[in-house]
Amino acid sequence: MNQNNKYNEMLYELFGALCNQTITSEQHQQLEEVLSSDADARLKYFNYLDLHLNLERMHDEQPVSDYEFQVQAPLVNASYTQAPPGQPVKTSTALWLLVSAACLVLVAGFLTFNLAPPAAPQISLDTPQSQPKPPSAAAVTQTAAVRFAEGSPFLKVGSPIVNCQEYAISAGQLQLIFTNGAEVILTGPAVFESQGPEHLAVRYGACSVYAPDGAEGFTVETPLSQVVDYGTRFSVNVSEAGNTDVQVIEGETDVQPVKFKSDSQIKSQRLTRGMAQRLTTNNGVVVDDIPFDQKQYVSQLPDRVVSYTTTVGPENRAEDLKCVTVQRGGKSYQYEVEDLIGIELTHYQGRSFLTRNDGIDPGTDGNPGTLRRHLLDDDRCLLTGVVNPGGSTSPLTAAPVMHEEEDPAHPNTPGMAIRFREPVVNGPGPDIVLFDLQVIVHSTTGDAFYATPLPFTEKSKTHLIQKFDIDLASPEAKPLEKFWLHIFNRKSGISSRSELETAKSNGGNWHVVGAKALATGIDLSDLGIAEGETVEGLFIQDVQDDGDMIDPVFIGGLPPLKPARK
Repeated sequence: MNQNNKYNEMLYELFGALCNQTITSEQHQQLEEVLSSDADARLKYFNYLDLHLNLERMHDEQPVSDYEFQVQAPLVNASYTQAPPGQPVKTSTALWLLVSAACLVLVAGFLTFNLAPPAAPQISLDTPQSQPKPPSAAAVTQTAAVRFAEGSPFLKVGSPIVNCQEYAISAGQLQLIFTNGAEVILTGPAVFESQGPEHLAVRYGACSVYAPDGAEGFTVETPLSQVVDYGTRFSVNVSEAGNTDVQVIEGETDVQPVKFKSDSQIKSQRLTRGMAQRLTTNNGVVVDDIPFDQKQYVSQLPDRVVSYTTTVGPENRAEDLKCVTVQRGGKSYQYEVEDLIGIELTHYQGRSFLTRNDGIDPGTDGNPGTLRRHLLDDDRCLLTGVVNPGGSTSPLTAAPVMHEEEDPAHPNTPGMAIRFREPVVNGPGPDIVLFDLQVIVHSTTGDAFYATPLPFTEKSKTHLIQKFDIDLASPEAKPLEKFWLHIFNRKSGISSRSELETAKSNGGNWHVVGAKALATGIDLSDLGIAEGETVEGLFIQDVQDDGDMIDPVFIGGLPPLKPARK
């Protein structure tokens, strides 16, 4: 096998890992480096995305009657539905075989085209040609807390940006890469449209552009201007009225105002590093110099929990955590669940716990080696946990009371506490990951909670977390398998860890409404911990802002980052 074929195989392995959401942080870094430096690789990348999208469309465009959808009875699993004896089975086995065969033909043809020397084109006059697919010149490489406006196409990592298709985000951020290597970060609310490999139209909102070597000439069009790059970093901010601010961070750009009148004398201007302009309208376009504001430029998406992978259960939904990808200090790191720092539940005052779909309660299963606390601190399952802890409407101001058995004279503090199996070091970005089970009809952003470092000291700071990095609306949030909810018989719940193991529950109920696994990172800097210092544990309280409470199903510390080599 020649070197070119080996290189192509490496490319398609990276493309496949991205589309299948199995890409590692090292692979992601490798892919970004290849795409930023190799124009031919970028072309293959976009061709692969087009193929991937078309295969999805082949599935999505089949008639509904070909599938076993149970619209009238959504709780019935179609995989358990059998046809009566003597009647033909209406499942689309033939359809799936046809789609599978088509996929194989398309993939084989695609790989042959890219791995083998090009052959003369073959034209068949007898075969009807399908409608040409819309061309794309860019793709989504990252998202952060993105929300799509009503009616806008939904995008996720790997989605192609179709030319001349308007997209609108109401919040959050999208990072795009164009075929010429230009990188763009859009911050919502924003409305935009790709008009080719070197042209982005921004109708409204903020965007930051990095145009490396080879991407010179990349243009951002606004209602009042065309901003043409000459190897630079710049930002553009467009108001709802079309007023446009341009800030040049480095390099040079040409700002070409729109001429509404043929006799307009307004001319384009070359902006260099540290220069900024505002374009407004007053019987034509008016251009004014404004103070330079480097903060308008967004160089990277925020540190956060980026994604996670899981095992899947019988309904092909998420079950056990496998690994989590976290951006720390601007770089992505992927952690296998075995590499995370484990926890021990040391205090609990709350109302309920979760078990798998078998409904087995560790407190009544007759096995002295299984404890209810292990539903949180001794497994990787995103369906199980010690949940609905107590809370407070205000943050802690003193050390919490956490007796193993509650002393009526000194009541335990509502909430839950965990101790890490080894201290967690405060490094760049998130230092702890917390997964929450969120029922799909509850708050989209997740249930707010307080996090306080333990042991509690004068320097301790309680941090309010009001939204999750991966919430119900995130493309990365995974639907969960069915689970059982066990509620303690006492209306007030239980008040200590020892009572957690002995208190009677209602025996558990299968939870009918579905749920997803949310995830967020906790930065110890927000808890008053200096960089390089450590914490031994956390105290967690629900904010008590509504009738719903946080449901922690997995908590883990991140290993300390190794110092960069000089």
